[in-house]
Amino acid sequence: MLDRRSFLAALGAALAGPGRAAAGGPVYLSACLDPGGREGDAVAAFDGDGRLLYATRLPARGHGAAARPGSGEVVVFARRPGNWAAVVERATGTVRRLITTPPDRHFFGHGTFSPDGRLLYATENRAGADDPGAGEGVLGIYDAAAAYARVDERPTHGPGPHDLALLPGGPLLIANGGTRTQPGTGREILNPDAMAPSLVLLDPASGRALLKADLGPGLRGLSIRHLAVAGDGEAVFACQWEGAPEDGPLLVGVLPRGGPPRLLPMPEDDLAALDNYVGSVALCGAERVIAATSPRGNTVAFFERGSGRYLGRRRMPDVCGVAPTAGATEGLFVVTSGHAGVGILGAADAQGLCRLGGSDLAARVWDNHVRVLG
Repeated sequence: MLDRRSFLAALGAALAGPGRAAAGGPVYLSACLDPGGREGDAVAAFDGDGRLLYATRLPARGHGAAARPGSGEVVVFARRPGNWAAVVERATGTVRRLITTPPDRHFFGHGTFSPDGRLLYATENRAGADDPGAGEGVLGIYDAAAAYARVDERPTHGPGPHDLALLPGGPLLIANGGTRTQPGTGREILNPDAMAPSLVLLDPASGRALLKADLGPGLRGLSIRHLAVAGDGEAVFACQWEGAPEDGPLLVGVLPRGGPPRLLPMPEDDLAALDNYVGSVALCGAERVIAATSPRGNTVAFFERGSGRYLGRRRMPDVCGVAPTAGATEGLFVVTSGHAGVGILGAADAQGLCRLGGSDLAARVWDNHVRVLG
């Protein structure tokens, strides 16, 4: 782990020099709300120096985003149960087109691309009023080379799919939250006593589940929601507890490639600080440190990936979005908040919050996720 001197050097590198975005440096993108009402629900981008690059109006509140390989396009998904996704030009924020789901499907807020950028995969819900499989998850498949026409779908082998990630070699990892919902009842959980969360490794070509792992019968109320994948194929997952608050279990785990999932221990008081809810999870650039955010608990918790060791927590009001800083820096993250702006935060004792940007960033209500576009 970084000591104080190493932290200061890494922070200097992460914040170094103007013109980094223009020269191909990192760009961070997130859905947000402008309290002044100029853009309303928007997607905004800022660079590593904290300069706002653009803010573009969206049809409604956005959620996650996926960058298309080999292209300047980014797809921003509606917050569930929205039925649209916006194809945005990375450099300017211009909305090039809107993708819509069929009437009996809706997005769950996340998607990713095939390695060649041809196909867009999106988590969706079967939502037909007369569909006996209503509430089951599907993977919607869209052809980016054909104006994002929806060309197929696959089962996600569980209800409530949320985040998904492409693993090295091509299979998709899907976080099935286990909850059944329908647009007519909004975000209400219709199966609170019969939740079925799971992690599914899916072959997108055939729709076959290569692996399906759950957390055991005692943790059926632990909705698996978000993912971060390392280059070696190990995945980190983050959960939200839908059971009795006083029974709150561990919330962050790892899924080794080919191995069973395991939850990462942390002290009871620190776990309580997460308030049974992790809103986003990320790996640092060096892939050695995990950051898990809780907007309900105003807390970011840190773990060492290799050992699973708990490293401590830091406070930031309403923090949720988290992404690695530039390069292979260890233990440093860009974090966003609903009412405390943007900052850089680290896992070591020396790595307190460093505010990023000026009033352009601080004035915005940043949504659940922030994505680094490279």
